[in-house]
Amino acid sequence: MNRVMALYEKELFTYFRSPIAYFVVSVFLLGTGYFFLYEVFLTGTASMDEPFKSMGVLLLIVCPIITMRLFAGEYTGRTMELLSTLPLRPWQIVLGKFLGAVTILVLMSVGTTINLIPLYMYGNPETTNIVSGYIGFLLLGMGCLAIGQFFSALTRNQVIAALITFPVLLGFWFIGHLYSFQSAVILQKLFGYLSFSLHFGDFVAGLIRSEAVVFYLVVIAIALTLNASYLQWRR
Repeated sequence: MNRVMALYEKELFTYFRSPIAYFVVSVFLLGTGYFFLYEVFLTGTASMDEPFKSMGVLLLIVCPIITMRLFAGEYTGRTMELLSTLPLRPWQIVLGKFLGAVTILVLMSVGTTINLIPLYMYGNPETTNIVSGYIGFLLLGMGCLAIGQFFSALTRNQVIAALITFPVLLGFWFIGHLYSFQSAVILQKLFGYLSFSLHFGDFVAGLIRSEAVVFYLVVIAIALTLNASYLQWRR
C-alpha cells in the first residue's frame, strides 16, 4: 500500500505543478456557481436539484480533461517504461493514479459547498436530498474518471484520449432518453439501467438506491480492471 500512496503523491504533485488542476477546478466552480445563482436568485427556488443536474453535465466535460494525461502523458513523456520497471503491479499503478484523480473530484465537490451558505440563509432546503446528491455526484464522478483513465491508457495522445472519453460519457448520460422509444421491455430496462443520468437523478431526488450504488461501483470496477489488464498485457 505504501507504493500506491507514493504514486498517489506523485500524481497530486503532477496535477498541481501544471495549470490543469487549477484550470479544471476553477472552470467547474465558476460554472456551478453560475447555475446555482441563476436557479436560486432568478427563479427563486431554494433547492439544489437543478444545480446538481448542471454539476453532472459539467462533470462530463471536465473529467476527460482530468484523466487525459494520466497514462497518455506518461507515454509522451517517455516515463511509462520507467514506471513499468518499478516494483509496482499494474493494479497498484492504476489505483494510485485513480486516487489522484478522485482527489481532484473531491476538491471540486468541497468547493461547491460554498453555495449552501446562502441556500440555508434564505431558504429551507432538504438536507437529506443535498447529502444524497453529493453521494451520487461523487459516484458519478468516480465512474467517469475510471472510464477516462482507461481510455488514456489506450493512446499516446492526450487530446485523442479526451476526445474518445467525452462521447462515451455523453452516451452513458443520454442513453436513458432512448428507453422510452423502445417497444421491447428488455431494451427499456437495459437502456434505463445503463443511464448515468437516470441513476444520478435518483440521488438528486434524495433516493440512495442500492441498485444505483452497485451500478456505479460495477462501472468503476470494470474500467479499472480493464485498465490494469491492459497494462499487464503491454508488459
